[in-house]
This record gives sequence, structure tokens and C-alpha cells, in this order.
Amino acid sequence: MKVSLKDIQAIDVHAHPYLANTELYTVAEFVRKLSLAVIPNQIPENYKRAPKQPYPGSNMWVQILIQRLAKYFSCEPTLKAIVEHRNNRAADFRKYTRELFEDSNLTGIVADFGYPQPPLSKEEYGDLCGARIWEIHRIEPVMVRLSKECKSFAEFSEKYRANLAEALKQEGMVGLKSIIAYRSGLEINPMNESLAAEEYEDFKADPRVKVKDLRDYCLHVAMEECTRTNKVMHIHTGIGDGEVILPKASPSFLLDMLRDEKYQDTKVHLVHGGYPWVEEAAFIVSILPNVYMDISLQNPFSGHGVKRILSQVFEFAPFDKVMYGSDAFTMPEMNWLGVHLFKECFEEVLNGWVESDYMDAETARTIGEMVLYRNFENVYQDYLKEAK
Repeated sequence: MKVSLKDIQAIDVHAHPYLANTELYTVAEFVRKLSLAVIPNQIPENYKRAPKQPYPGSNMWVQILIQRLAKYFSCEPTLKAIVEHRNNRAADFRKYTRELFEDSNLTGIVADFGYPQPPLSKEEYGDLCGARIWEIHRIEPVMVRLSKECKSFAEFSEKYRANLAEALKQEGMVGLKSIIAYRSGLEINPMNESLAAEEYEDFKADPRVKVKDLRDYCLHVAMEECTRTNKVMHIHTGIGDGEVILPKASPSFLLDMLRDEKYQDTKVHLVHGGYPWVEEAAFIVSILPNVYMDISLQNPFSGHGVKRILSQVFEFAPFDKVMYGSDAFTMPEMNWLGVHLFKECFEEVLNGWVESDYMDAETARTIGEMVLYRNFENVYQDYLKEAK
């Protein structure tokens, strides 16, 4: 019996909200929206393309999206045809978005409203996609805002902790998030309030400055608040956009902090599963009982690599420590392909395990259910009733 995941619901533990596009996309705009790059692809005027050559700057995940959308739209598998059909359907963007979510059986999202800025409305996004929405509170925008309001570090520190505490009381708020990997890296020093205070004036002058001790201090405060409230600390790990401090983005740099005795009961969610350092993330979640990982970003943006990644992750990661994610951030097609590509690739992996007599088909399908939604329910079970 072949393992199939097609009928199983998915809960995306890391994605971002977006608005309806108000104007029709050109082919170039569509491809740009699908890219992780912060710098638009520059195509020289004299650039020559061969017949059937993929669009300049596109990669495997875009190619797979074209093929899958062509089947969904029943049209030619070309960018021009895809964009034309997409524009027609997205004229009613709410209806189109909900159809994509329903087709992929995507029933819930843990959304990071820290991007884009200013924050979008949780209620509007929930109405747009029709899924249950939980929220995480990103600490970096709070730090920037308070640095403009607070003259002294003492005032900043007091108001910063109060903001996090108040946010964690909000309905549907399941945790906090940090993108410290983009600012100063994941090698976190012990909490040092005096060193943090010395860097405060520099931070006030330039909110993008490294100020490592201040940023490490703020992450520790966030960890403490998540510990106190039994909420989940989300930490960006691995690659992202071009601003990431790549030499210090591996989740292995977090080990000293995660092993700290005061955080032994803190739930930590390694966003993006440390990609491309997925083996490191898998090992970490295998040895630390309250640390979990998702496979967002590498799914779907690594394209055909999703199959390889899923196989690698489960070389070490316990089956109950990995959750489904997409990192969708500009359009519902990302959410949609994220689910379909994940299921397609994981089915291949699971069926390979069955064929190798590592397990029976029923066990394999149950593992698929665990990663798609059951692990989320177990990790976040205290907050499931809070989503609207």
C-alpha cells in the first residue's frame, strides 16, 4: 500500500501575511514577488534568451510552481500563461486565496506580523485566507520603536520587558520571535545589563548597528518572558535575505544559551530549521527536550531539494520534533505550493522507508500527519482555542 498525504490537513508554523495585489502583475513583477532576493534581478537590455530558457533570475522552485499552477489552471506551462490566468482569477483576491488554501487543505498559520512593516491586520489576513491564525510578536520592531521614545537605557529596558509581557497576554499570541541572526548573529553571550546599557546610545543613533551585547540582552529578556508565560520563543536560524550574518547563522551557535539551566523548560522553535545547516538543527532538537524545528523556507524555496532535506532531517530529529512550514510572504501561491510540494516530496521519502522495511505504511502515514499538524497541536496545545 502506497502512503498518501493528500487528504491530510496542514498547519503552517511559520509564514507572513500579505495584502491583495491591486494591479495586474506583469511577468517580471510576478517573478520578483516569488524571489527571496532583496535586490531585484537586473536584466541587461542585450540579454539573449534561448527558446524554452527559464526566465532570467528564476530558479527551480519557480519552475516547479509554473508546472503545478499550469495543472491547477489547466493552461500551458509557461510564465506568460500562468500570469494571465493568475491575474484573471486574482481579480477577486479573497476568493482566489481561499480557493488555494482549500485546495491544499491548509487550515492554520502561525503568522509573523513583524514583516512587512508597518504590521498588517491579523483580522484582515484571517478573513483573506480563511484559515485559523495564531500570532508571534517580533522583538526587533519593539526595540526600534522604544529606542525612539526612551531617553535612557533604564527606561528602555523597563518598557521593553513590559511590552513583551503585555503582548504575550493577547488572545492568539503564542510566542515571541527574534531575527537576531540578521543583526549580530546567533552566538549569544551571557546576559549582561551593564554592557547592554553602554551600547544603548549607539542603538538610538542607528537601529541597524550591531550592538551585540544590547541585542543579546534583549533576546535573553524575551527568553525569560517566554519561560515565565510558557509561550514559545521563535528564533530565526540559517539563511534568509541578504542581510543575514551568514557566518554566525548556524543554529549550533545557540547551543550554549539553549543549554543554560534557566532555559531548560523554555520552549524554543528554530525557525527555518537552520537551513542549510539542517543536520545541526536536527541534532539539537534530538538532545534538547524543549527545542523544536520547522522546515520553512527550504520548503518550498529549495524546490526539488525538499525531498533531500526531509530525508536528512530525520537522520537525527525525532519524528515529534519537526513541524511543517513555508515562510510564504508575498502571495498565496507560496502557501499553496508549500503544502503540495512538501506532501509530494515527503510521500516519496515515506514510501522509500516502507519499501526498505523500516516501517509499515500506517506508521509512515502517521509520521506524515505528525509533521503536517499533530506536532504543532502538541507543542502549542495550550493556545489552540485562542485562534480566530
